[in-house]
Amino acid sequence: MRIAIAAAILALAACEPAKPVEEATAPTPEELGQDDPDAPFNPAPVGEPKTYEAFSKTAMSFTPGVLTLTPTAQKSPNLPPGAVFAFGNGIIYETTLSPGGATMGPTGKPADWANLFIDPSGAPIDAEKIEMYSVDTETVPPGTPNGGFCEKTSFLATYIVRSPGAEDMTIAAFSGDQWPPKDETALCGTFTYAAVH
Repeated sequence: MRIAIAAAILALAACEPAKPVEEATAPTPEELGQDDPDAPFNPAPVGEPKTYEAFSKTAMSFTPGVLTLTPTAQKSPNLPPGAVFAFGNGIIYETTLSPGGATMGPTGKPADWANLFIDPSGAPIDAEKIEMYSVDTETVPPGTPNGGFCEKTSFLATYIVRSPGAEDMTIAAFSGDQWPPKDETALCGTFTYAAVH
């Protein structure tokens, strides 16, 4: 009996039409997690340039004169905007924002900015208010006293303190090829500038 049932099942299977073999198709860019290359790219508008005067002794020593900070638009849909830091002595840093970078500290711990930035009001330093930039291009004119912020500057963190009629920005400069840095030796220094109104 079992043999008869098995034979009947095989006979039915043989009578069914063969299923068509589906042709393999290449995955679309969207399926691979890429943007559609034909999608329009409209970068968000950026703010106006701001000017600052060197204020701290380190800023006056390394970058005397005026700093012009110019926001830059996104270069592609997958990149955040950035900024150009152009100093009066010819030093220029072209950068890209690193959203959330200021909250990451060495060895996975939250970053501690209290030793680098000071809020005159005594308020604690909020890492969410720090803007972190990776340096794409560094231009240091030959013969510039002290050179750039670092022998090779890789990252800039900015913290702005506003009070009635005033705005101070402190920049912390870092070297190294990764963020967060491996250790504290990546810090090159801090430099404070006062907004020019």
